[in-house]
Amino acid sequence: MAQKDSICVIPTKSKSKIPKTHSYPIGAKAISDALADVPQHELLEVNFWFLKSSAKDHITAIPYQVLRVSYSGPAHFFSASKSMAENGVLDAKWSILVHPVPRPLKHIVQGKLMAEALPKIGHWLISNVHSLDREGFHALTFSFDELKNEITSEESVV
Repeated sequence: MAQKDSICVIPTKSKSKIPKTHSYPIGAKAISDALADVPQHELLEVNFWFLKSSAKDHITAIPYQVLRVSYSGPAHFFSASKSMAENGVLDAKWSILVHPVPRPLKHIVQGKLMAEALPKIGHWLISNVHSLDREGFHALTFSFDELKNEITSEESVV
């Protein structure tokens, strides 16, 4: 088994700029360390994504998405261009999407993601290793409820 120091960090595909009022609650290194033993480790990519409207629409009473791991199966479109296929746009993908949280909540959400979400993601990835053989979309999404101070998860399949 590889030592923790030699774990390859999951590559970051994109990182949106965020306002000073927000922070990303977890980084690629922490995610990589927690998911070091999953079969998809080398297939994963991380995206740090911020929607400007989510900052102004932030409502404490409504849980909001903070982390999602997903599998998007190979796409088969009759109208897809040859360059899309050559550039891998239509290939199967495993990805992790991290959303920013209000800066004062960063450490609270980070602790909950480390203790609850990442272990659950590890189990989910191991139990869905067969997904490479299918089309469609499969995701495990984690939301933070400020009023209850808890992380909840929801699985979706399309």
